[in-house]
Amino acid sequence: MLLVLLIGLFTKGLSIAKSYALYYDELILKENANRFSVRSMATLELPQSSKSTIALAGGAFIIALWCTISMENASVWLFVLALAISGFVGDLFTGLAHFGFDYVFPEKMPILGPIAKEFREHHDSPTLDPSDYVVNLTKGAYASLPLSIVTVVLIATSSGSWLSFLCTATFLGMSFWAFFFHQIHSYAHMGACVSPDDFKASVQRISRLPTLEEKRREFEKLFDAAPIPPVIRLLQKSRIILNPEMHNLHHISFESDFSSVNGWSDPLINWILGPLARRLKARSEAADA
Repeated sequence: MLLVLLIGLFTKGLSIAKSYALYYDELILKENANRFSVRSMATLELPQSSKSTIALAGGAFIIALWCTISMENASVWLFVLALAISGFVGDLFTGLAHFGFDYVFPEKMPILGPIAKEFREHHDSPTLDPSDYVVNLTKGAYASLPLSIVTVVLIATSSGSWLSFLCTATFLGMSFWAFFFHQIHSYAHMGACVSPDDFKASVQRISRLPTLEEKRREFEKLFDAAPIPPVIRLLQKSRIILNPEMHNLHHISFESDFSSVNGWSDPLINWILGPLARRLKARSEAADA
């Protein structure tokens, strides 16, 4: 029930955002006529690197964690279950957000526009640097902080039941996954080790292989040769965190595999949004032709 509610809320949010985007584009078109200063809003974006934001999000998570494990009916088994549920839900939200940034949000939209532009530039240069910890964790902190706050609010209003603990621990788990999602995503690209041009050439070469299994094997060889820390590579191959062999299938067509945490939700997202992504991509290519 919680998952259905979250998906419904996010889908409604995308619909509202799309309506806002169309409205915003109309304002931009009218700008020269009425001198309405909307363009200045388009420069509004969050800092790319902020140690204070990381510290704030980390502190909020620790407080939320302490409060959660101190709840009535706290259980190790329920906590593990919540971590698994939050892994799927968090992955689902990154996939839905990724789809939105690829196909829904215009680049001139305040706050979300610069993120959308960055996502689309990432398609042209599909490398991220896992050694750039401050930038990666800053992006995670923006998503993690509000989830930790929600967790504390849920604790303050808790009924003390096991279900209340499970819901609270699930939001805490989502905060955890959110904090590290961009660092995890960067390990699926290894931008510090492979030049953007070489990586893009490898993706193009692999995209010409006839079968999906051959493409996965070639991506596996590519990342086995990269100096990824053994523990990280083990987590990738175990599908506990994002598997680069699966994720980089997205960079072949940009029509599937949108998630950025562990890929658990990709089959669901591909089934729901894959056909829509293909239609929107075809429409965009026709408009550019």
